[in-house]
Amino acid sequence: RFEVNVYDFLPKENSKLITHCQSKNDDFGNHTLYLNQYQQWAFHQDVFKKTLYFCHLWWNGKQQTFDVFSKHLSGDCQTGIGGNICSWIAKADGIYFSPDRVTSAGPIGVPQKRYDWQ
Repeated sequence: RFEVNVYDFLPKENSKLITHCQSKNDDFGNHTLYLNQYQQWAFHQDVFKKTLYFCHLWWNGKQQTFDVFSKHLSGDCQTGIGGNICSWIAKADGIYFSPDRVTSAGPIGVPQKRYDWQ
């Protein structure tokens, strides 16, 4: 079982984050997140390891689209505290990845920046 989380850690004065996450079979639609809020879902990877989820994020006139779970990312998600977790954290300077859950104080470990806003 895997868990994906998308967190809003954007500046307090302008933290409105719009997310649209989906796979071939599941479309979660648009969600609006504010500071310290998150979107979460869990699933089992298919037997052929072809499960793919991606998200499109919008914030303050910027955007980014990226895979949040794939066969290639599944190994990264298995290294953290608490199991098979893929956490994506939206910050003002970009999108970060952590294999751990995130608290209101921030990530448990040190997240890695993976994407800049476009």
